[in-house]
Amino acid sequence: MKNHDVLDFSTLYKEHWERLFKQIIRILPDEEDACDVVQQTFVDLWEIRDKIHEIKSVQSFLFIMARNIAFKRLKRSLRDEAYFDHYLNRKSELTEVVDEWLFYKEMNSMLNHEIEQLPSKMKEMFVLSRLEGLSYVEIAERLGKSDKTVKKQISNAIKILKLKLGLKYSLPFLAILLF
Repeated sequence: MKNHDVLDFSTLYKEHWERLFKQIIRILPDEEDACDVVQQTFVDLWEIRDKIHEIKSVQSFLFIMARNIAFKRLKRSLRDEAYFDHYLNRKSELTEVVDEWLFYKEMNSMLNHEIEQLPSKMKEMFVLSRLEGLSYVEIAERLGKSDKTVKKQISNAIKILKLKLGLKYSLPFLAILLF
């Protein structure tokens, strides 16, 4: 992969596609969406292939990438009523899903409130990264800052949000909302 070898990438794809799909199908109820997430994971990996030598465990990295993409897609999809209905039908216990949805809505509301309380530049960088999906480099270019500054500001924002919201809610759920 260091030499951008397409054959190595093809082998990596064949070795990990099925395992990634099995992980993602547990998060997303729709097989087509799960396939899209796995495909997007490999597209994203291809785009950063020149940095792959810096990754200690490609398998773990792929699973984390896929999981984050799946959670973002689920978060967006749950805003669509038809998808939410489909999601509800897949769950065995309706009350559990409704409780999760209400908890998510409450948590999202609190998260938005806390984001508004961040210092203005930090908030701007966090929103561009987490809500608009821009990379550190893209944000740095847009705002005329270094990518290290952007990374540090976003890291600080996440720490602040975890501290403020982590006292009331579980950190694993915060991870879904923050990443």
